[in-house]
Amino acid sequence: MSFLSIAADVLWIIALSIMAGGARAAWRRMEPDTRVPMQGNWRLPRNTALILPVLLAFLFGLALLWGHRNAADLSYNVIFFGLRATLAAVIAMLHLQWLKGALATLEAEGALKR
Repeated sequence: MSFLSIAADVLWIIALSIMAGGARAAWRRMEPDTRVPMQGNWRLPRNTALILPVLLAFLFGLALLWGHRNAADLSYNVIFFGLRATLAAVIAMLHLQWLKGALATLEAEGALKR
C-alpha cells in the first residue's frame, strides 16, 4: 500500500462524505412521498433518489481502488492517484450541482418543507 493510494482513499472519503451530507440535508427538507427530479421529466422516490447517486459513486470508487491496488509500478501509482483524485472531486461536484437543481425544482413546485 503506497502513500498515493492512501491519499486517494482520503480524497474519496471526503468526496463521499460531502455527497452524503448534501443528501442528508436535502432528505430533511422533503416529505417521505416526494418524487425527486433526476433527468428531464424522470423522477424517483426520495429514498432511492438521494441514496442511489452516493451508492453508485461508492461502487465506482471501489472499482478504481481495485485498479490502484493492482498497480505495481510507480508510474501506474501516480496515474491512478491523479485519476482517483480528479474523479472524486468531479463526481462530488456533479452530485452537488444535480442536488441544487433538484431542490430548486422542488422549491418552485412548493414540495419542500420550510
